[in-house]
Amino acid sequence: MNKLDRSKSQTSATSLGAEELYFKLWEREQEHTKTRWNVTTFFVSISFAIFGFSLQTQNPPVPPIISHGVALAIYWFAFVLFWRFNSFTTCLREYLREMEIAERVEMTVQTRVNQALKGQYSKWLSTLNLMLYFGILYSVAVGLLWWQRAV
Repeated sequence: MNKLDRSKSQTSATSLGAEELYFKLWEREQEHTKTRWNVTTFFVSISFAIFGFSLQTQNPPVPPIISHGVALAIYWFAFVLFWRFNSFTTCLREYLREMEIAERVEMTVQTRVNQALKGQYSKWLSTLNLMLYFGILYSVAVGLLWWQRAV
């Protein structure tokens, strides 16, 4: 095996290692995203269930203001968890994109996704921002409900 053949096989091995790393990172990002959504869905569902239950009972065992406050607290807890999980997902996605830009891998999945999602309203309509907007709306609605019952 001459010097040229050895360098070619080392390059192939390095490329294969980068491809494997890319796939492992991509799989990890997918698993993390699934976990993020499962956790978020669980807590948001609990929040809505508590809130809905507090509206349907005639003689609630706990004052509605407490039930509503707990429901809001659980929603905002879910939001903070989503935000935290999202930062890790963003880090993994940026690393995948860096690998693509540096041409360490032949795939351009993350670059294509970023281009497809890039748009005039993409920053304002991100999932994190939509959850924030809904949380604010949810909080205002609960506040108005409290205010209406007080008046």
